Amino acid sequence: MNLFQKPTIAIFEPQQYPNDLCVKNIIMPIISDRYIDIGIIGVPFDAAVSLGGGRAGASGAPEAVRKALKRYGTTFNLERKIDISDLHIADFGDVVVTEDIEDTHVKITDSVESLLTKGILPIVIGGGHDISIGTVRALSNCQQIGGINIDAHFDVREIVQDMITSGTPFRKLLDQDLIRSENFVEIGAHDNLNSKANYDYLISKNISIFTLSEVETTGITRIMEMALDIAGANNKSVFVSIDIDSVAQCYAPASSAPDGRGFNPQQIREIAFLAGASKAVKLLDIVEINPEFDVDDRTARLGASIIISFLNGYRTRRSM
Repeated sequence: MNLFQKPTIAIFEPQQYPNDLCVKNIIMPIISDRYIDIGIIGVPFDAAVSLGGGRAGASGAPEAVRKALKRYGTTFNLERKIDISDLHIADFGDVVVTEDIEDTHVKITDSVESLLTKGILPIVIGGGHDISIGTVRALSNCQQIGGINIDAHFDVREIVQDMITSGTPFRKLLDQDLIRSENFVEIGAHDNLNSKANYDYLISKNISIFTLSEVETTGITRIMEMALDIAGANNKSVFVSIDIDSVAQCYAPASSAPDGRGFNPQQIREIAFLAGASKAVKLLDIVEINPEFDVDDRTARLGASIIISFLNGYRTRRSM
């Protein structure tokens, strides 16, 4: 069974200048006999976003983020003095999706699991947040897990008449015991964007919540460190899911459900860096980037920057 289709945008290009190695020069097309640290997977699927009342268009995110990665800078981070040029990164292409939400989630699970079983860390570019049902299920099939949702919304809406939307993924995962509630963390929710019923549901399961205001008061580095400790307790493997609507609309105008408040680019990049640096983190997904509403590719470039920040963090694992 062919799990992936060729991406519409090939990130890789051969190095042009001998002393100027770029990100596009190290993200290779998939080669079967090559060692791989990290695999990029696209999921061009947003059917569940529309069902949940969000703006359709996130299916175009994998292509938009790949374009942004192709135009990104060098492999060297000047401020952190980190060089990611020796990482082995492959673009596996896009999951072969269908119009059926449940069937697509199964295909996502199979695709992500095919990397995990080879020891490859998947970075998955959605798509709607419902894709986390597939990605997280794949990780849970391989090991006991905890997780962190970076999001303005809890995404634990009750599932009514079996209708899966982009607002329901973590309700389904928690109710099916695929995530242990004591190892699940919500970061970034704020204002009047979540119902009391959904808040009460999380509290009833002893799930840890760090609001945007708490992040602003305590600092994102400390909050993320605490979240990683909670999610990874008792040797759990951890997933980190970043919904771009956790970032303020002025910085990320192209999301399925934008809001004026949220993280700034420095904060969301720090989240990604710390996730990459944690050896417990075995899966990253980035969701809800909606290129149809982007301004000068601002949000797609931020998505690429989040991935590069994660890679910078991942590179530090070798020195731990």
